[in-house]
Amino acid sequence: MKHLMLTFLATTLIFAVGCETGTNPISSSSDSDADGDSDSDSDSDSDSDSDSDTDSDTGEAICDELDFQIEGTPVAMVILLDRSGSMSGSKWTQAKAAIENIVNSWESQLEFGFDVFPDGSTCGGYTDRCGTLNPVAQDCAPLNATNIITSMNSYTASGGWTPLYCAMANFQNPAAYGAGQCVGTNMNSYIVVVSDGGDTCSTACNTASCEGSGVSAADLGTLSASLFSGGITSIAIGFGTGAPVAQLQAIAQNGGLGVTDGYFSATDGPALQAALNNIASSVISCVYDITITNEVDYNSVNFFFIDSSGTETVVPYDEDCSTGFAWHWVDPLTHEQIEFCPDACDLLQGGDVEEIKGEFGCLQIVPD
Repeated sequence: MKHLMLTFLATTLIFAVGCETGTNPISSSSDSDADGDSDSDSDSDSDSDSDSDTDSDTGEAICDELDFQIEGTPVAMVILLDRSGSMSGSKWTQAKAAIENIVNSWESQLEFGFDVFPDGSTCGGYTDRCGTLNPVAQDCAPLNATNIITSMNSYTASGGWTPLYCAMANFQNPAAYGAGQCVGTNMNSYIVVVSDGGDTCSTACNTASCEGSGVSAADLGTLSASLFSGGITSIAIGFGTGAPVAQLQAIAQNGGLGVTDGYFSATDGPALQAALNNIASSVISCVYDITITNEVDYNSVNFFFIDSSGTETVVPYDEDCSTGFAWHWVDPLTHEQIEFCPDACDLLQGGDVEEIKGEFGCLQIVPD
C-alpha cells in the first residue's frame, strides 16, 4: 500500500478521476461539430477530449474528469523501544528487524515516530530525560521509515535498569520533548511500548540512590490514563517471556482502547512483527473526508480499489452496508465523508490496496 496515504501523514490524496471502461456514462444527445471551437469533436467546449463537459442541449454535467480530494484522519504512531541490558544480543537484533519491517510496510499510511528508553546504566532518565528533556529520537512524519531506521541503528541495548515510566512520562509534554508532530488536534496519536521488563527505577526521586525501588502497576496505569487525556493512546507489547504482566496490563487497561487485559505478548522477533502489524492495521480508519469543488450528481459516484498489480476492483455503493464489501456516505445530506463498509475496510486494513480511485459523473455501481 504505497500510494494509499490516508494521512495518516499529512495526507491529502488528490486524484484525477473519470469514467472507466465498462462503466455507463450519462447519455447526451448528439451534436454536430458546428460549435466553432478549435477541436474536432462534437462537444461545445474547447478542450481536446472526446467527451462533453456539459450536454449542449440540457446544460447538465455528464461523465467527465474532475479533480477532488479524499483524506483520512492522520494517524501518528511512536514506537517506544526498551534498550535495557536484557534487550541486548539476539533480542535487540530481532526487535530492530521487526520495527524496520513495519515502518517500511506502513509508512505510506501512518506517520511513524521512534524513541528509546532512557539510558538504563544508571537509571539516567531520572537525571536526564525526566529532568531535562532531550529530543525524541525521531519525531513523527510522513514517509519516515529511512529516518527511523537510521536513528534506531544508532542505539544499542545496555545497562541494568529499565526506566519504563520515565520513557512514557516525557510524552506528557510532547511539544517540549520534540515530539510535537506526533500529537495534534486533527490526528489520532498512539504510543506503542515494546518492553521486555518492568520498571526498575523509581518515580520518587531523581538520583541513582533510588535505583531498583521500582514503579507500581498503578503508577503506570495512572500515567497511561493521563496520556490518553492529553490525546495519546498507549498500547503495550511484552517482548520475551519475562515481560511484566501487571505493568503492561495497567498500561493497556488505561491507555484508551477500552481493553480489560489486552496487552500484546510477543515471545520472539516474528511474533513482535505480527503484533506490530496487527496494531498498525487496526488503527487505520475507513472513514474519509471528501472535498468536491465541482458541481456533481452525488448519485453518480463510484470508487475502485487498485492492488499492486494494477487490477481495479469496484467497490459498490450500499447505503446500509448490508453487503459488507461496499461504501456509503456517512451523512447522505452533506456528502462530506464516505465510509468503506466492514469487508472493504478489512481489505484496506490488511494492506491489500495500493490506491483508491474515484469516479464522478458516471452511473453509480450498486450490488446486484
